[in-house]
Amino acid sequence: MNKKGAKGYWISTAKIINQDLFDKYVNKVGPWLKEVGGQVFAKDTEPQGKERTEGADLAVICEFPSMKDAVEAYESEEYRELSKLRKEATENSTFTIMEGLDEAAKLRRAMGM
Repeated sequence: MNKKGAKGYWISTAKIINQDLFDKYVNKVGPWLKEVGGQVFAKDTEPQGKERTEGADLAVICEFPSMKDAVEAYESEEYRELSKLRKEATENSTFTIMEGLDEAAKLRRAMGM
């Protein structure tokens, strides 16, 4: 964990069942993400769900400066409270935290190695 130059990512899919409540979550989580160094990297409201995510109508990837930052943000008291809104507004949600490629791996890939 925490390879040099590797970013951390939240990857989530869900089916929104209460749009008003989900909008409330988005309005609160957006500014909070910036405070903790995160940002929405990708978002799709028509993802092609596969392998138990077929009903999802939302897929989001959030990027953090490091894996440590991604984990600490998720485990924070602030996000614990915010996630209650997300969980209540969605069903069949998935949530994964993963580490990206480090700088050496990116260089090797660029060089075709």
